[in-house]
Amino acid sequence: MSYRSSSLVVCLLLAALLASCGQSGSSSSPRITPVPSGQSSSPSPDLKANGEDGLHTITYLGKQYEVPVAPRKILFMSAFESMEDAVVLGIEPYASSAIGDEDEPFPGFYGAVMQNTIPLMGTTEESFEYLLQLSPDLIIGTDMETPAVHEQLSKIAPTIPVSHFGPDWQANLELLAELTGKQEEARGVIARYEQDRHKARQLVKGLDADTEVLAIRVRGEQMMVYPESVFLNDVLYEQLGFKIPELVKQTKQQEVLSLEGLSVANPDYIILQYDVYENGGSERALEELQKSKVWQGLDAVRSDRLFINAVDPLISGGGTANGKILITQAVLDKFQ
Repeated sequence: MSYRSSSLVVCLLLAALLASCGQSGSSSSPRITPVPSGQSSSPSPDLKANGEDGLHTITYLGKQYEVPVAPRKILFMSAFESMEDAVVLGIEPYASSAIGDEDEPFPGFYGAVMQNTIPLMGTTEESFEYLLQLSPDLIIGTDMETPAVHEQLSKIAPTIPVSHFGPDWQANLELLAELTGKQEEARGVIARYEQDRHKARQLVKGLDADTEVLAIRVRGEQMMVYPESVFLNDVLYEQLGFKIPELVKQTKQQEVLSLEGLSVANPDYIILQYDVYENGGSERALEELQKSKVWQGLDAVRSDRLFINAVDPLISGGGTANGKILITQAVLDKFQ
């Protein structure tokens, strides 16, 4: 099972449980992972009681939210974009939806920042009871949750549903920075990205105007392509100015790409993202793809213009500050 698919299953099941909150529980005793030593499982103090622990109002994407002045136990519930922002800003979440398995819940670039983060994983009952046990003082959620789920999460702690749309990346970063007092760090991240973006745009302008770059993600042992504003595409085409391939223009959602379709498109460059945990836990699909005669006949492959995992395959694409930075740096590195 893929890193994210396990968390997605948990969250979908959680929605069902929360929607039926108030009904009688299961007769079985669910397994609850103990809170690690040093982490309190007692209810949060009354946030309105005194100064530093008080509430204040912030505005995010035109809506107001009453949140703790200095939240100490921030829980990230399926907010993968915000998890990447936490990594960029050096903020260690108190608890977060797991990306991997029990042995390695936060692999890849998540690991260093989330060494002590409590992973949320397991069955519905485990997840729901875990939230209650952990007693966070702030929940960062996602706008992909249903209103019913958001309402129930808000009963546990103040909850902000963060946008998953790429154009909101800066607002998302600034939100987390405001919540944690990391505004200066956020401004630095944005400034560095803009500098790299300018350099990359100049590099792209120096290439042939007809140069086509296609980003592909292998999931479930199938090649996937995405619309021009999704995955790596927003950075490649909108931010950096690469020509948009006709194949991408015709793609309206995540779609399977056949070898024959790729052969017809025959892009000048291919950026291939492959995560073993999204492909049965092995590299078999990638190996078989590379052995294909059709694959070996592609211009990008024959010209050594194929880049496999030029950026970490676990990133949320170009919809986060982290994604934009890594994709832009990859272009500067690979296209010189």
